[in-house]
Amino acid sequence: MAPVVAEIFYTGAVPDDLATAFARETSESDGPPTKRRKLASAPQSLAELNGVSEKKEPLGYIPLARFHLHLKFAHPSPSFDESSNSVETLPDLPILIRDARNHPTFRPASQAGASESYSKVALVTPNNDKTLLEVECTDPKIIEFGDNLKLAAGLACADRILRTIPPVCYQSRLRLLDDGKTFCLETVILWKDSLDILDYKKLHVGPLKVFSKYILREPEFVNRNQKRRTPGKSAGWHPRDFYENVHVPEDTPSSSAEVKCDMIQCDLFPFQRRAVRWLLQREGMELQPSGEVVPVKHEPIDSLPMSFQRFEDADGRVCFASQLFMVVTSDVSNWYDAGNHLKGGVLAEEMGLGKTVELISLMCLNRRLLTPEETFARNPDGLRPSGATLIITPPAILEQWEQEIKLHAPGLSVLHYTGIQRHQELSDQEMVELLADHDVVLTTYNVLAREVHYSGDAPKKNLRHEKKYEARKTPLVKISWWRVCLDEAQMIESGVSNAAKVARLIPRRNAWAVTGTPLRKDITDLLGLLIFLHYHPFCGFIWHTLCVDFTSILARIVNTIALRHSKDRVRDEIQLPAQKRLVITIPFTAVEEQHYNQQFEQMCEDCGFDLFGAPTRDDWNPDDPSVVEKMRSWLVRLRLTCLHPTGNYRRGFGAGGPLRSVAEVLEQMIDQNDALIYGEERTLLLSRLRRGQLLENAMHRQQALDLWMASLKRAAAIVKECRERLESERKKIKTTTDTPEKDAGSADTSDNEGEDADKNPRVGAMRQRLRSALEVEHICVFFTGNAYYQIKTDPKLTEPESERFAALEKLEVEAYEKAKLIRKELLTDISRKAGRLMKVIKEKNKHKQFVKIIKMKPQLYNKGLESRRVLDEFEEFCETMNKHAEQYDEWRQIMIKLLSQSLIDQEDESELEGDEYEQSTKQQDEMYVYMEALRAMFADRHDALTGQRNILIAHEVKTGIIQAKKGEGPSPKLFLEVMDIRSQLKPDAGRSLRAIITELRSLATSLEWQANEGSARARAELEIVTLVIQNAAHIASEQGKIASNLEREVEMFRDTMNNRLAYYRQLQQISDTVAPYDEESVGKPLDQKLFDSKLRQEEALDEKISALKAKRRYLIHLRDESGSEDVSRTCVICQSVFEIGVLTVCGHKYCKDCLRMWWNQHRNCPTCKKRLKGNDFHQITYKPQEFVVQVEKTPTKIETERSSKNLIYADISSGTMAEIKNIDLDSSFGTKIDMLARHILWLREHDPGAKSVVFSQYKSFLTYLRVAFSKFKIGFSSVDSNDGIHNFKSDPSVECFLLHAKAQSSGLNLVNATHVFLCEPLINTAIELQAIARVHRIGQHRPTTVWMYLVQDTVEESIYELSVSRRLAHIVQKEKEKESRSTDAFEVDDRTVKNITETAIDSANSWEMQDAALAQLMAGGGEGELVKKDDLWQCLFGNPVTKKDDKNLQAAAESEVARFLRGDAAEQRRAVS
Repeated sequence: MAPVVAEIFYTGAVPDDLATAFARETSESDGPPTKRRKLASAPQSLAELNGVSEKKEPLGYIPLARFHLHLKFAHPSPSFDESSNSVETLPDLPILIRDARNHPTFRPASQAGASESYSKVALVTPNNDKTLLEVECTDPKIIEFGDNLKLAAGLACADRILRTIPPVCYQSRLRLLDDGKTFCLETVILWKDSLDILDYKKLHVGPLKVFSKYILREPEFVNRNQKRRTPGKSAGWHPRDFYENVHVPEDTPSSSAEVKCDMIQCDLFPFQRRAVRWLLQREGMELQPSGEVVPVKHEPIDSLPMSFQRFEDADGRVCFASQLFMVVTSDVSNWYDAGNHLKGGVLAEEMGLGKTVELISLMCLNRRLLTPEETFARNPDGLRPSGATLIITPPAILEQWEQEIKLHAPGLSVLHYTGIQRHQELSDQEMVELLADHDVVLTTYNVLAREVHYSGDAPKKNLRHEKKYEARKTPLVKISWWRVCLDEAQMIESGVSNAAKVARLIPRRNAWAVTGTPLRKDITDLLGLLIFLHYHPFCGFIWHTLCVDFTSILARIVNTIALRHSKDRVRDEIQLPAQKRLVITIPFTAVEEQHYNQQFEQMCEDCGFDLFGAPTRDDWNPDDPSVVEKMRSWLVRLRLTCLHPTGNYRRGFGAGGPLRSVAEVLEQMIDQNDALIYGEERTLLLSRLRRGQLLENAMHRQQALDLWMASLKRAAAIVKECRERLESERKKIKTTTDTPEKDAGSADTSDNEGEDADKNPRVGAMRQRLRSALEVEHICVFFTGNAYYQIKTDPKLTEPESERFAALEKLEVEAYEKAKLIRKELLTDISRKAGRLMKVIKEKNKHKQFVKIIKMKPQLYNKGLESRRVLDEFEEFCETMNKHAEQYDEWRQIMIKLLSQSLIDQEDESELEGDEYEQSTKQQDEMYVYMEALRAMFADRHDALTGQRNILIAHEVKTGIIQAKKGEGPSPKLFLEVMDIRSQLKPDAGRSLRAIITELRSLATSLEWQANEGSARARAELEIVTLVIQNAAHIASEQGKIASNLEREVEMFRDTMNNRLAYYRQLQQISDTVAPYDEESVGKPLDQKLFDSKLRQEEALDEKISALKAKRRYLIHLRDESGSEDVSRTCVICQSVFEIGVLTVCGHKYCKDCLRMWWNQHRNCPTCKKRLKGNDFHQITYKPQEFVVQVEKTPTKIETERSSKNLIYADISSGTMAEIKNIDLDSSFGTKIDMLARHILWLREHDPGAKSVVFSQYKSFLTYLRVAFSKFKIGFSSVDSNDGIHNFKSDPSVECFLLHAKAQSSGLNLVNATHVFLCEPLINTAIELQAIARVHRIGQHRPTTVWMYLVQDTVEESIYELSVSRRLAHIVQKEKEKESRSTDAFEVDDRTVKNITETAIDSANSWEMQDAALAQLMAGGGEGELVKKDDLWQCLFGNPVTKKDDKNLQAAAESEVARFLRGDAAEQRRAVS
């Protein structure tokens, strides 16, 4: 490539700065150069570092482009002539180019507002940044030339390298020609000649422009880094793109020919033969027609490595460049091309097409048979050569591998490796030899993950001494394996897990990643597989760039290393038995329907919808994350409810206890509804009571009394009902447990009710409900008594000493007495506990049964010389302890007196004053102080006897003293006084009775030794000490027993005090409920606004209570309904059987339309004439309990409308379903569970020996199925149970295999099953296809049936419709593509179309699997599939129950109501006459 040349003419002389730059004094050249100190950060030149070529360019760089700019001046510089004798002219100068157009230093003022159509660069010296010349021009040709210089200015300068050696740079030299007035600026752009890969994202824009302009010769530069930052739709591959680019072997006679191998004990399908030949080819072998396997003859390949292209440099030499790797080189022979070195690849056959058999055939055909010399000839890495194949598999299918190898290749020896820690009986070397001598070694990902710390080299550390022992290594990395296979390789995903790290470290000759679902999220999942395959450098940091910007190269990689057949493509070859897909639509029971509707209504209220999905608020935002999350969580909750009424989204199935039957669920629903009724009733009554107080404060006392009396009547009725229900529950307990009643006078009878509550939660709930009702009744009674008093004492309302005055006084007394009785009942439990303890204290005090602290009397007969000191200490200790005991007795008596005082409100004459808790505060504070004093004194006494200090008591006392000194805590002054006395009497902490006895024993030992030596004094003193030891031991034993009894007394005092305190707390709470309301408003006019607001709230509450009572009546109706169904469904007005009716709160049923017409005129019940409000009705439905069964069949015509459901599913005879429905079960656990159990029991009789797979997306639901199947005597196993797969395949009694979506079951082979039960429909069909593929796969020789259950008129129908519509869309798209590829598409007959569409469903299934990112289909934190935001509304409201057109029904109802009214009027006339 010739240099680009340009010229610029100047009319003046050469500038002095430019001229002097070329001048060098002669004296400098005569002597040696001055030595300059070298700085670490001083600029350097590439020429100095690398050397220069003939053209004076740095070695190791490829010139991409050259530019020559001639600068011609009219006259030479005068400075050349003046100093020609003393200076020497340099031949050239290194130049640093700067773009001066936009630089603030170089931008001239005249150009401030000018056009950008000019070029200006500055020529600067590299060593001192001195500007020699500014080259500026507006000539278009020069401007284009200047663009090249500006591009060079954005690169590093080869003559000024600051830190690192740049991969791209430029070199500029300014030469002075012989005429002295012409200069030539020679610039060359250089790229480092290297095979080092550069990160595209880390390069500046300058090198990217150089590559685009001078290597790729692109007319316009596009910055991929900037493009990647642009918001919008992200580029890259979709999973479908991967499947469209995988390699599919061509179907030829030679490729599909029979595979001859004596070790293979099975017949391969034609597509499997093609796959096996491709596998051999990837390992560098080929199969001859004779069955011999020989190496592939590799012919010299002249093609470039992937992503490389040829180009010519500035000198015309052929070079090579890769934009993906940003590599420019003159020689690619040393480039590591993974495509030429990899032995192996990705076997990505669709699920069920026999990947296992293909791998077994490969192991039999291409074996590594080593001679003894090769076996024991260690390679340079110290690895043991082996011909074994290592297969790494999920634990669930390891046993399946063993069975398949035994079945299809019994000649291969197999070993199961369980880990380095599981074979302790073998040495490491013996373990290596054992593994290396087998043909196949099986292990799991779990084992690999555990051995991550035994797989790599230990980090090097600078140690003073070498380690004596080397770190252990797993035998997996000490063997040179012939082949390593990762089964279900998608489990390593991005390659960062421990198992993935170990897998890529295992030495091997051939490597295979085997998976039916290589992409679970997106194309990035392929990275983990390439890392395992060592497919460098494509699996490095350039991976993201490869996926986004170089998809064509990625397509070539995939097509080279990955093989995949789909069932759709090989359908004619495998000829699997027919499969039927049956959808069974089942109705809810009345209980389940009620529960579901309740959940649905709560969902609508919580998410802001009406029952038809319309927003109820104007500001409702469908994109609000909180709304989306609510809809998603409610959808999961509704789906769980469809499976079983007790399905709980947050706690999971069965998390709260055992599986409940439908009857138990109904009882729970009744209890929950009752709790809501009582709660709303309480709120309503409290609101009315507060409203009465508003009237009282406004001096409307009679109105307040009337309101409180009405409230009292309602509260009394609630109390009565609560008592009856509590008594009923207690009778049930007595009936079921048959527990003999205890004596009424026994001490334990006081706690009987509490024990009942502990044993039976329902009794506890009833007691709490009664207590809540009594609290409200107490307020009502107290307020009425207060109203009587106010009316009585108001002269305007009542004359003193009148009959009305006396009557009101009597009513007042009765009210307060009744309130007191209610208070006593409310306080019964706590007062009973406190009273029982107080009674014990009083009895003990009366009979003087409290622990008597015996004085400590030391018996000191005499004191010897050596024992005097110890005996004096003993005597002093006893005196201190006796004083301590006296003070303890004194404080104990005070405590007994305080605890024996009667509780307030327990006397007959006491009345509530509203400050009961405050009145007892002083007494309770004193009690607390003396309680702490007794505890501290006891701790001191125990410490003095045993020497064991109570740290907790010491800390509490210390903290209490600190608080008391601040004036805080109970009775601070008294607390300090008591604790001061305690500290004065506290025995010495250093001496205890146990320590004194120990010292006496030591002294006795010493005296005994002296006595044996003949000392008479010692013998006499020994006798004294021995007697004292006996006395001290007796005292210690006696005081120890006393201390134990004292401890129990202290605990009794504390329990009594705590119960008394609890009593006063409850009393104060009751007192707070009757406190005056807003005392500041007393005597002021009524706050009408607040009064009306409360009135409106009460009306809303009343309506809600009416609706809840109507619902309660319906639930009880469901529980207690008996007799003929037709009779119970008959409307008394029209005398016809109805499906949709109304149940009144009084328990009567009518047609919905009949009762509506009646109520509009009479507002009462037609039967009992009870007054009815608008919310006293509950709609009931008697749906026909019919099962709708539809079978999937091939459509004869493809249509695009959603109504095409009828073309895919057609009705079949319901006789079979009637038989299933009529199977009796011992109990009921819900529609789905019962139907599934009946179905399996029916299969037991009509298809003996048949086995089934039961699939649910919810793992927790399978826990419920376990309980139900055990109850119904149905044998089952599961993917999570030990030996579950083996038992299902080998045990005839195991009829079902429970499988959930979270299980790693992609490679699971369950062809011994012929039925698949899908417990719920799924939006993401790929999830259910995973389960179906366990059964419908190669090896299945019997027809299979898929049964899908869904509940009528629920979200399941909406989800099913959405799933069907998407499958139809896939079928339509597939068929249209086939028609578009056919030239005679419009001339084919119906038979041809039918033959084409027979594969439509399989094609749609394959497409669904390929189009789905499986890992993204499941919810991250919880169970179940992840529903996209755009599908949520469709799932919740996509299949609303359509309202029937009832115009004709209304007309008929009007006539029936008129007839009923006439009859009713005639009966009334007869009654009057």
